[in-house]
Amino acid sequence: MRYRAAVLIAFLAGAAACGESPRHSSSMDPAPAGARIALGAAFVGGNPRGLRSLLHPDLVVQPPRPDAALRGARAAAYLTTLAVHTRVDESRLEPRAFAPEGPFVLEQGTWVMRTGDRVLGSRYHLRWRRGGAGWQVVLWRWTAFR
Repeated sequence: MRYRAAVLIAFLAGAAACGESPRHSSSMDPAPAGARIALGAAFVGGNPRGLRSLLHPDLVVQPPRPDAALRGARAAAYLTTLAVHTRVDESRLEPRAFAPEGPFVLEQGTWVMRTGDRVLGSRYHLRWRRGGAGWQVVLWRWTAFR
C-alpha cells in the first residue's frame, strides 16, 4: 500500500471521474446521519476516533488512482491510515441522493475537505448496511479531490 506524502497529495489534488447514478433518489435521508457525520469527521485531526466501528468487516474501498481497491481488514487499515495522515481543518460528507435496498442504503454525494481557505471536493458513493453493530459502511468509492 502507498501511504507516502506524494500519494496523499495525489489523493487530494488528482482528477478522476466516477459517473454512476442512483436508481432512486429521495429528499428523505434513510441513511444514518450521525454515522455519516462521524465518518467524515474521522479525517480531521489525525486521530480517527470511532472510524473502525463504522466499517463493516466485509468493507470494499475503491479509492481513486493510483491506489487500488481493497477488501476487508486491508480496506479498513487503508482508511484508518489515510485518516491518520490526512491533515485538514474540515471533512464532511454532503449527501444528495439515496437508494434504500433492503438492509442497505446507497448514498451518493460530495465529500468536502477544507484546509485553510482551500476547499476541495470529491464525488462519493457509500453503501451502508444496518446490522447488529448498527449502521456500517460496506462500500466506499470516491473520486480524486479537485
